[in-house]
Amino acid sequence: MKIPTFAALYLMQGVLGQMPPSQDGPLPHKLETLEPKYFKELGSQRVKISYGPISLPAGDDEKTHGHWSNRQLNTKFPCGDCLITAWTPNLVFADDGKTANANNNIWLHHVGFTNLNRTDNVCENDWPERMNVNGNERSTFDFTLKGTRKAGYFLRSTDHIFMATNILNMNPAPHTVVLTIEFEFLPGTPSDFDIVFPIWLDVKGNCLAHPLPPKDARVFTARGPTTGWVSKWSGDLILAVPHIHDGNTRQEIFLDDKLVCTSVPAYGETSEFVSHKGDSHGGHDHGSSEHHYHVSSISQCANVAKLVPGNKLTIASHYDMEKHAPMKDHGGTEEAIMAIQFLHVVRPREEGIAAVLASKPGNLTAFSEQVTKNGVGAGTIVVP
Repeated sequence: MKIPTFAALYLMQGVLGQMPPSQDGPLPHKLETLEPKYFKELGSQRVKISYGPISLPAGDDEKTHGHWSNRQLNTKFPCGDCLITAWTPNLVFADDGKTANANNNIWLHHVGFTNLNRTDNVCENDWPERMNVNGNERSTFDFTLKGTRKAGYFLRSTDHIFMATNILNMNPAPHTVVLTIEFEFLPGTPSDFDIVFPIWLDVKGNCLAHPLPPKDARVFTARGPTTGWVSKWSGDLILAVPHIHDGNTRQEIFLDDKLVCTSVPAYGETSEFVSHKGDSHGGHDHGSSEHHYHVSSISQCANVAKLVPGNKLTIASHYDMEKHAPMKDHGGTEEAIMAIQFLHVVRPREEGIAAVLASKPGNLTAFSEQVTKNGVGAGTIVVP
């Protein structure tokens, strides 16, 4: 497999909505063994991988404005020739291990994963397989649905996983943090487990080619193309995990124009997701009230539907910037929205493994160049 240059990888950060100065290359990492939650009788394992330490620039740094970015090609994962059954990211301080979040002005802006050894299931331009993106909501992707479903993402020992990370420090002083990801997995591919295939459904379209919304829109619905994503195979849509930004009120998924999933964000459920007026120094402005409440979780949909070839899935995302203040960049400009639903379709073990083995490596350079050419848009906007 031809490994792309970091010059090409720099372009990929546009998918995450940020292109700050970058510190590319492999991060130091360590692995900690944890107690597995599900399928212990089958040899399930749970580990936490800590990537770092990561030195964040100060929020008032003129070059970075507090942004730290990293892209690495062959990311350390917990296993090879295994089924990843769940994963959850977090961000902690390096000195004491306490969570770094909005309440102390540090944001896990985005962390995204791409499998370079497979082609994408949505964009038919030989892109590598987009696995998922997480933001400061730090969602758990649990393909077993708390141990009730036998399913996992088949990771081969030869797979190269590309990780793109962007962290934001809004404090006037630098800080040192560690990115952690907890994985649960099963060695091998147990005979009665289905294989998960990730589907990136986005209001920007299958290949992220749609334009930005009007900058002055306050209450609106962003809709993906009516063509949506059309399934080529039969399978169960077992899990739908959303990613949105502050300002969102709900996100909807339609199967052949019928509503099958509604995801609703919660704001400021714990103190970690509440920032305070005057705390920001050179970083993002997250509103004008005394307390700023940020997305702390988003409801997911499980056991959504059975798919057959020809089924069409579409997305609509609703924003109300008057109800929930949006994020702003260093200059005070509101950031572009994001509205993605990560759909996970499972196929029977033998069929799924055969499809994985037949998949060709994706072209990350072409992917990056096309994303940069398209810009980071947000689909069709409908203003009431």
